[in-house]
Amino acid sequence: MFPNPLFPNAYDDDERRRQRLEARMDTPSRRSVIVFAGGLLALIVFGVLALAGLPGSGVVLVPIGLGMVLGAGIELAVGRLGS
Repeated sequence: MFPNPLFPNAYDDDERRRQRLEARMDTPSRRSVIVFAGGLLALIVFGVLALAGLPGSGVVLVPIGLGMVLGAGIELAVGRLGS
């Protein structure tokens, strides 16, 4: 589809591609940890607002927080079991 480049790319050999792929697979996903922490933060914010007398905020915060905690928690658990 694309013509071969005139100058060879130093990262195009198979060994370097394999190293980059393994490095990408070996690094833990920080996104799941951040999403999990964000979900916990949303639930904590709801708790504080409910104690302050604003329980209506739970209509938005609780489903968002639970979805984030459950989704990221399952992803983190599967990642732990898979390794």
